[in-house]
Amino acid sequence: MLRLGLAGLGHGSTLLGANGPENQDLPIRVTALCDVDEARLSQASADYGVERTTTDFEQLVGQSDIDVIGIYTPGPFHGDQIVASLNAGKHVMVTKAMVYTMKEAEQVIEAVDRSGRVLLVTQTMRGDARHMESKRLCDSGAIGELILSEATYVHDLRPVYTDTPWRTQMPQDLLLGGACHPIDAVRWFMGDIEEVHCYGLRGGVATDYPQEDNFVINMRFSSGRIGRVATYCGVVHPPGLLMNGLGLFGTRGTIIDGRVRIEPEGDVPAREYEITFPENQQGHSTEMLVMMRHMADCVINGTKPWVGVREGA
Repeated sequence: MLRLGLAGLGHGSTLLGANGPENQDLPIRVTALCDVDEARLSQASADYGVERTTTDFEQLVGQSDIDVIGIYTPGPFHGDQIVASLNAGKHVMVTKAMVYTMKEAEQVIEAVDRSGRVLLVTQTMRGDARHMESKRLCDSGAIGELILSEATYVHDLRPVYTDTPWRTQMPQDLLLGGACHPIDAVRWFMGDIEEVHCYGLRGGVATDYPQEDNFVINMRFSSGRIGRVATYCGVVHPPGLLMNGLGLFGTRGTIIDGRVRIEPEGDVPAREYEITFPENQQGHSTEMLVMMRHMADCVINGTKPWVGVREGA
């Protein structure tokens, strides 16, 4: 059983589901907590039965019986915290964006290579059951050869800024902290990006956010295929639109947000259906359980991380 020390109980609280009785088969548990908010720390400790708590990240990393550090702190802290964890011999799970500068990326890559430890960037779209099934269909050839893709991240972040004010105060770079969702999604399906063009605009809807918060990105992949990413974080969220959208266009079919159409073949007519899963198997908490199971597989069995240090960079 792997033991995880969790830093950051905002979004990081989604990892605490691993301690639930319904997840006893998961080979990883949260055994220590770290957060600067003592009230939040105390509540999480009581709710999930995690006795060891601290407000000091160095103290968390220094605990000898922790195998993995989960870093879910404000983005600008990630670089130093990842390196400190690796230097202490810990494996690392870290929320996106992994780091925010080229220098930090180089330092983290060097630290991973030197330590030999696993680093996994938890890009949660890869843990979405609908997208995982779309990937299976594409890999099986069900929609033919992929020719283009598009992915969207549409999220009015004003409520998020209220809950996590560091995003406006530091501020968070939303090209890295927001657009990374759909960028990673199209790379997952289409491969490496060779050419890119991006427009950015500060929408002004979120009056406290001082930088560009809407992006339109066109790209060409090394295969010659093309794609598009749209990230709108400075808008009023439109009704009926998924936060994380994904469109995949093949030579024999198309998948749009889990809705599938496959061309007729021989005596088999055209097929149209929707990929669906029970409500309790969807959402961030479920996606993080997928990520934790994958992390355990990487550490225990040597499986290659879906998004490792170089992909994260």
